[in-house]
Amino acid sequence: MVLEHVPFNLHEVFTRCQSVILPPVKEKGLDLRVYAELVTGKQMVGDPVRRYQMLINILSKAATFTDEGMIKFSALLRNEDGKRATVYFEVKDSGIGMSPGQIERIFEPFVQADSSTTRNYGGTGLGLAIVKNIVGLMGGKLMVESVPGGGSTFSFEIEFDLADAGEEPMSREDLTFVEKPHFDGCVLICDDNTMNQEVICEHLSRVGIRTEVAANGLQGLEIVSRRAERGEAPFDLIFMDIFMPVMDGIEAAAKIIAAGVTTPIIAVTANIMTSELEKYKKNGMPDCLGKPFTSRELWHLLLKYLQPVGNSQLSVQSSQSQNARGAAAGEQVFAARDEESEFEDGLQRTLRVNFYKNNQTVCSDIEKAIAAGDLTLAHRLAHTLKGNAGLIGKSALQSASAEIELILKEGVTTVPESRMSALRAELSSVLDELAPLLDVPQSKAVVLDPGQVTALLDRLAPMLENINPDSTGLLDEIRAIPGAEDLARHIENYDFEKAAETLARLREK
Repeated sequence: MVLEHVPFNLHEVFTRCQSVILPPVKEKGLDLRVYAELVTGKQMVGDPVRRYQMLINILSKAATFTDEGMIKFSALLRNEDGKRATVYFEVKDSGIGMSPGQIERIFEPFVQADSSTTRNYGGTGLGLAIVKNIVGLMGGKLMVESVPGGGSTFSFEIEFDLADAGEEPMSREDLTFVEKPHFDGCVLICDDNTMNQEVICEHLSRVGIRTEVAANGLQGLEIVSRRAERGEAPFDLIFMDIFMPVMDGIEAAAKIIAAGVTTPIIAVTANIMTSELEKYKKNGMPDCLGKPFTSRELWHLLLKYLQPVGNSQLSVQSSQSQNARGAAAGEQVFAARDEESEFEDGLQRTLRVNFYKNNQTVCSDIEKAIAAGDLTLAHRLAHTLKGNAGLIGKSALQSASAEIELILKEGVTTVPESRMSALRAELSSVLDELAPLLDVPQSKAVVLDPGQVTALLDRLAPMLENINPDSTGLLDEIRAIPGAEDLARHIENYDFEKAAETLARLREK
C-alpha cells in the first residue's frame, strides 16, 4: 500500500466518521461524544481516505461491542510548532471489554477474542489487523487498554507535516448550517446502485429538489438528450457516479458536455483522493460529493450552484470561532440536531432493511460470474456490495468486499477461497444482525376510493419510468389497491422495469 501525502482537513474526516457511526449508535441508545482540536489556519498533510477508513473501523467495533453507556471519539494536539503537529487519536467505549489474553489475539487476521464473540456479535475480526498495519505505515502504534466488563480504549499518535489552509474562507467542511435551505429545481442522478439512488433522492427531496434517475451513464446521456430535443429546461445539476456499467461517469460527462449541455456535473464517489479529484475536474466535473456524505455537505454543495427560495434563511458559523470557546463548543460543532438525527435514523433503517432483502445471494452471484468468466459483472457486484456496506456502516464487510474488488480489478480469473470465505462470513454476520429489522409492525391500513386509485397510478407511472426510488414511499397506498400485490413487491425490490410492466396491466384493469 502506498499512502497519499496531501493536505486535508481533520474536521471533515471527523464529520464523515460521525455521519456514518451515529445511526447505529443512536439505535442502541448510546451516548456519542466527539471532540477534535484543530490547528488554526493549517491543514494536516497525509492520507485522509486511509485515516477515515481506520477511524471508522475502530468506531464500528466500539458500536458493535457496546450495549449501553457511551463512545468517546477524540483527537488531541500534543505538540505543534507551525510546521509539524503530533495528534493523539482515541476511541473509548463502555462495552464488554477484554482480558489481557484476548487483547493479544485481536490483531491477528480472522481471529476474535473468543468463539462466543462471533456467535453473539458477529464479524470475523479482520478489521483491527488492517487498522494496526495502516497505523504502522503512518509511523504510529495502535494501543489498546481494556478490562473485562469495563470497556476498551484504542489509541495512537501520528505526527503530521502542516500546510497552509488556503484562502477559501467558507469551505464545506468549515461551515455548520443552522437551518436547512430550500430549493426549486430538478436534478438528474446517474447511479447504478439503488441504495445510493435512494440516499441522494431522499436528501434532495427534503430540500425541495425534484429528481430523475438513470441507472448508467448511457441512460443519463439519453435522458439529457431527450430533454433538449423536446425543448425542455435543462437540469439544474447532474450528480454522476463514476463507476457504472454500460457507460461510466467520466465518459458520460464528456459526451454530455460535447452535446453542448452546460449543466454542472458533480462527481459522486467514495474515491476522493486528490489525484482522482483532479481527474474529475479535467473531465468536466468541477466538484465532488464524497460517499458517504452528510446533509450539510450536500447543502453547501447545492448552495454553490443553486439559489435557495422561499423563507430559507441560512445561518452559518465558522468552526474556528466555535473552537475558540473551548472543548464544549468544539463538541457542539459535531452535535447532530434533532431533525437531522430523526431523518438519518429513518433513512438508515430503510437502507438496512433493503440491504437485507437485496443481498441474500450476492456471494454466490459473484462466484457464478467468476465461474462463467464474466469478471466485469463479478467486479461490479463486489464494488456495489462494498459501497452498500459502507452506507450502513459495516466496515468489516466493506473491507472484505474491497479485497475481492481489487483482485478482480487486476484481471485475476480466480479468487482465493480464503478471501471468498472471509466475505461470506462477514456478509452472513451482517445479515444475521439485520434480520430482526424485518419483523416490524404492519403499517396502518389505507383505504382508497376509485378516484384516488386512478390518481395514484397516474402519479406512479412516470416515477417508475424514471427509476425513481421515491416510489417506495407510496407502498402503503399501493398495497391498498386490490390486485396490486405484485406491483408492491417489485417496487419494494427496486425492480422498476417489472414494476412498470405490472403497473401497465393494472391500469388496463
